[in-house]
Amino acid sequence: MRKSREVKLTVLAAVALSMTACRTEHRDCVDAQGHLHPDSACQTTGAAGSGYHYIYGGSSGGHVGDYVLGGSTTPRGGFGGFGGDGGGDSAGGE
Repeated sequence: MRKSREVKLTVLAAVALSMTACRTEHRDCVDAQGHLHPDSACQTTGAAGSGYHYIYGGSSGGHVGDYVLGGSTTPRGGFGGFGGDGGGDSAGGE
């Protein structure tokens, strides 16, 4: 019985990971003061210089005019968006 339970948990973990990894990151359209606006404000032609921009991963009450807390102006990318050279710190005494 133990083996079939391990298989079920492994399959469940794989399904959960695939569902979260493929999702696009949440974004909100905000003004220069960080207040939530409809997406159409960020998509308007000539929006450059208008002060409207996207915040990725922030949180708010979800209503127009709410303040968006946290987040970033750039999306993270897949699997957390961590990049770099792949190495940790070098403790080799170079």
